[in-house]
Amino acid sequence: MDLFTINLKLENNQYKNLKEFEKDIRLMFRNCYTYNDVKSKEYCSGEKLESIFNEKWNEKIILQDRQTRELRRTRE
Repeated sequence: MDLFTINLKLENNQYKNLKEFEKDIRLMFRNCYTYNDVKSKEYCSGEKLESIFNEKWNEKIILQDRQTRELRRTRE
């Protein structure tokens, strides 16, 4: 898996849910670590990008959870 393929899938609405998208992103990072030497710039860049992704992804999940709770309170 790579960013080009992920982007194509996004453009073509091929992801049915966020879990599918996250699964491809995680696979891309695993591939990066599997096929690149630990000391390579690709490996190090993968670690940096994964760290940023995790931070942003967790913010999104927290925000989504908060919005869901607020919607439930509104309905009650």
